[in-house]
Amino acid sequence: MRVAFLGSPPFATEVFTTLVKGGVEIVGLVTAPQRVAGRGRKEAPNPLVDFAVEQDIPVLRPESARAFDFKASFASWDADVGVVTSYGQILDAELLAIPRCGCLNLHGSLLPRWRGASPIQAALLAGDTETGVSVQRMVLALDAGNVIAEQRCTIGPRETASQLFERLVVAGSALLLDVMRAGLAAGDFPVGHPQDAAAVTVCKRVQKKEGKIDWATPALDIDRRVRAMSGWPGAQTNLPDGMPIQIHMGEIRNDFESAAPGTVISLDGGIGVACASGTFVITELQRQGKARLAAEDFLRGAKLAVGEVLRTIA
Repeated sequence: MRVAFLGSPPFATEVFTTLVKGGVEIVGLVTAPQRVAGRGRKEAPNPLVDFAVEQDIPVLRPESARAFDFKASFASWDADVGVVTSYGQILDAELLAIPRCGCLNLHGSLLPRWRGASPIQAALLAGDTETGVSVQRMVLALDAGNVIAEQRCTIGPRETASQLFERLVVAGSALLLDVMRAGLAAGDFPVGHPQDAAAVTVCKRVQKKEGKIDWATPALDIDRRVRAMSGWPGAQTNLPDGMPIQIHMGEIRNDFESAAPGTVISLDGGIGVACASGTFVITELQRQGKARLAAEDFLRGAKLAVGEVLRTIA
């Protein structure tokens, strides 16, 4: 079973490595085009490319997956199946039809819930208690193909997006390897079962602005946003002096005081902030360019008093 792999870091890195080390014959890697980043304008690292080069696996990095010359090179690999995970480009019907068995996609949710680009963050924002990974047959419609395998997983009550991401990468890598081995034994892959159209939910790619904390919302919603935005873009607010901070961890207290949202109402055990309902206590935070600190350590050097107001970033 000759496999062409299409994916980009970070989600695809562990998946790609697991398949190669698991004995799957990867005939080529398609990944994101070269980009420069940072003050030195150096090429951004891509661990997928580094590992592929070590394994003598051919690499293609097209600007567009619709380009004729790319499709010709992709077809020259003579792949039996294409495996796609977190690639980042839309694949057209012509490309999907090149591998003999079509293309399969590893997706970070239990489809049809949270089709789209940010299923992990979406699940946490919605307060879901369960998620998982799915392997589906790819069709032109977004994440709408038949599901051929899935692995369910419970979401911990205090779990962050970063933590859930790591668990789903491991679960997804193992699931996809099982699917590949079964396909190798059978010479093809199951048809799978259609998704329930009535149960579809869709999520968009997370944008930086979604990390902004609006204190005029319930503490429950703020807690979910802090956990969902961990890693990137991070939950953000401003101190009373306008200094931006990132909130890494916190907790809900259901007590309520008649204070305007954003008002600091307690500095005991963290920074207690009044919300539309309940209180959200910041327990770990970070100034720009500084190290992460427990709230108690931060308060030793910060001038913050009960009654001051944290500002929602415009």
